[in-house]
Amino acid sequence: MNKFNISVKDQFGVHYAIEATLDEVVSSTVKTYERIKYIIVDNEVIRPSFEMLFQSTSSGKIFKIIKP
Repeated sequence: MNKFNISVKDQFGVHYAIEATLDEVVSSTVKTYERIKYIIVDNEVIRPSFEMLFQSTSSGKIFKIIKP
């Protein structure tokens, strides 16, 4: 799996630089951020919801990807 450094922000507007793991997708029409399998924030693996939001079960924070 590919690793990718991205920026996210939580519901309070705090920005984080984190690492995302991407699915292996052959299609070139799929955007990079749509391939994210999970992100790691404070050593917690967080999987996306269908809206590409990531909710931490330990902190309760909701993270959103900041598109470049």
